[in-house]
Amino acid sequence: MLFMKRKMMTILFLFLLLLFSGQIKNSGISSDSQAKKYAGVQNTTFANTVMKIENNQTVLEINLNGGSISDFHLKDLPVNPLSWRNKDTTMPPFMGHFLCFDRWGPPSEGEKLNGFQHHGEVNTITWKVLSEPRINDGKISCSMTCTLPMGGLELTRRIEMPVDGTVAFVREEIKNLNKYGRMFNIVQHVTLGPPFLDKTTLFDNNTEKGFENKGDGSPDQEEPVLRWPRTVHNGKKVSLRHFHDPWPLVSSFVYSPGDKYGWTSASNPGKNLLLGYIWKTEDYPWINFWRSMENDIPLAFGMEFGTTGLHEPFPVVAKKGKIFNRNLYDFIDAGEVILKSYTVFLARIPDDYQGTDKIEITDSSVIVREKKRPSRDIVLTLKNINP
Repeated sequence: MLFMKRKMMTILFLFLLLLFSGQIKNSGISSDSQAKKYAGVQNTTFANTVMKIENNQTVLEINLNGGSISDFHLKDLPVNPLSWRNKDTTMPPFMGHFLCFDRWGPPSEGEKLNGFQHHGEVNTITWKVLSEPRINDGKISCSMTCTLPMGGLELTRRIEMPVDGTVAFVREEIKNLNKYGRMFNIVQHVTLGPPFLDKTTLFDNNTEKGFENKGDGSPDQEEPVLRWPRTVHNGKKVSLRHFHDPWPLVSSFVYSPGDKYGWTSASNPGKNLLLGYIWKTEDYPWINFWRSMENDIPLAFGMEFGTTGLHEPFPVVAKKGKIFNRNLYDFIDAGEVILKSYTVFLARIPDDYQGTDKIEITDSSVIVREKKRPSRDIVLTLKNINP
């Protein structure tokens, strides 16, 4: 009798082991079997958990360990602009295009004691796949979600990409699971790294004005006012569209009130590649830029569009409220759902590309207009996706 019980227990154990293995393996996701913990984080995450979305021309990868878009490249030009990886082991595993959610910047002292992280807890959570990449109606789509256990917010992301093209549309749904309303921020921290990033990379946008984030905890940081792309620092002329100088470390800009869309682009003519983003300014009224340079070599450049432009803990952000008459945070009521979206794209460019003058979006295409070259517009199709 005892022998039979042991035999049945062994069979049950093997069955459960086989079932668990089958759940891990699937066509859209690859996972390490080793779990690891980030120091100071309450959630167990998995290394190299990747979802790949691939069409005829492009490859886009999402690391489900934090939800970052870690790779976006053309098949015939395999340069990944989102190659940057955080090497600071005291910080969450930031990489590529990652989210800052439910905050942008550091926690307050009290929040820090309770385990809140820089840029929020989202980058320490393994996201759940809701639907794997599949083709339907001429487009590839997938979805995933994560829940912030301390923040009480849920974010569900859907990505769509035409079966033939270099454009992706990303829609994110934010739901408040708390029984109370609360302030929050969300910033799309697009982080570029070498080899795409170098001193020849050009940065363009349609911002109106901005300021240097001092990072000193003061609420009044918006003076002096900066204008893209030329400014003066310590008596020296500085071009913000080039990365030749480590200043300003962090700067924040707003768009003109009449602009329905905000856009930003990074182009490297020597690499024949442009990366661009466009979104509604009612979703994301701010864009922030972060520069990291070592030994006069660019290491990282952040193009961070979002709901805030003040890189401070919530007590400072709440007290300030607005800069340039733009809100520094969003509010979400109990049970409320808020939708935000953006379009991201890659484009081949000639080696004498002058930079981006304007980006437009219609129902059928994204149009990139080059500076000083009106005859060399780039038109990218939005076939079968609906931004």
